Amino acid sequence: MRIFSAAFCLIFLFVSCKKDKDHNAPKPTVDRQAAIGHIVDSVAEELIAKWDIHENTGGIFIRVSGPKGSYLASNNISPEVHDDMHFRVASISKTFTAAAIMLLHQQGQLDIDDPMLMYLPQEYPYTAVPNAEDITVKQLLQHRAGVFDVTNQDIPSEVSAPYAGQNYIDYIRYEMGLNDHTFSFDEMVRVVADYQLVNHLPDETFHYSNTGYNILGKIVEFVSGESFTYFLTHNFIHALDLSHTYSVALGDVMEMTGSYLPSYLYLNGEPPVNTSTDNMSAHISEGQIVSTPRDISRWMRSLLTGEAGISPENVELMKEMQPADEQHGVYGLGLTFTPGAGFGHDGAHLSYLSTLRYDPDSDVTVLAVSNFFVFDFTNPEDQSFYDLAYALRDAAVLSAATYREF
Repeated sequence: MRIFSAAFCLIFLFVSCKKDKDHNAPKPTVDRQAAIGHIVDSVAEELIAKWDIHENTGGIFIRVSGPKGSYLASNNISPEVHDDMHFRVASISKTFTAAAIMLLHQQGQLDIDDPMLMYLPQEYPYTAVPNAEDITVKQLLQHRAGVFDVTNQDIPSEVSAPYAGQNYIDYIRYEMGLNDHTFSFDEMVRVVADYQLVNHLPDETFHYSNTGYNILGKIVEFVSGESFTYFLTHNFIHALDLSHTYSVALGDVMEMTGSYLPSYLYLNGEPPVNTSTDNMSAHISEGQIVSTPRDISRWMRSLLTGEAGISPENVELMKEMQPADEQHGVYGLGLTFTPGAGFGHDGAHLSYLSTLRYDPDSDVTVLAVSNFFVFDFTNPEDQSFYDLAYALRDAAVLSAATYREF
């Protein structure tokens, strides 16, 4: 992609010379805002041309922050992105869930190496999850428990259920006409238990599972005696004064509050559809958080520096990576790692795609976000989603490197 060429021309484009106040010799300086803006424009223009994205109905923004200040640039997004504009961070929400579990671990209320059933109601559906007695809390955090993913996997067609061969959430919302239904942890896990759905044995391999994180959400509630939303809000969101961040809980709360980033879906070559409003209740504990560029960047830095209440020792546990799949590369306890960018998480939900990383060595946080998806289901070889995801990740790495370099 063209964005890599930007790494070689940025110095020549944006480094200028000015006189030092105390010396006559020229001092090299750089316009970091222009440098980040150039990366954003290069990536956005290539993606817009590749998929014929309409004006102001699908673009990207990047925010980089650290000791040298904060810089935010966007392209093909209207209204213009600002630091306090809401958007759905999707699976970046898992970092909050992992932090909640690690806080309880730190307080001695649970041990992540214990079987999950020690911290769950001793009743159906939790006791009936396949291999429940052998799954540890840590394996749930690592996506190594083998829990079937009700959110992302269709129910097997051979299952004797009205939603066999379909996505369970879509069946409830659209086939049953319950679009504002409030999903619960018990309901999502019951689908797994009812039909003994499973991906693999515990710790056998990596398989990303939102339902595994639903179980973690239930553990937080059972151990703390508080609702999951209250626990996150009290211990992290309010404690860190993330005043523009909130956790969605109810199915009928479909529109984000205040100023928010719209999102657009390009499907099978048709005109874009606005996907900004949605029922997020099925995604509590794995994808429900609404935040802003400033807040979510602060959150990731706070978590990884120990300022969110998780001790440095437990942060190090979270950062211990295990092999994952091709898309994730490696995965720890609610965190992944990208060379050149740092630790963090990605997020994807119609139609927001995000990469968020913090580099402890340079104290630099980078966030790269697109507000559109492209899918072509008429083409079995379509890789548009992954092309977009990798372009964002590459842009995040390049932006972080540019910030550090200058």
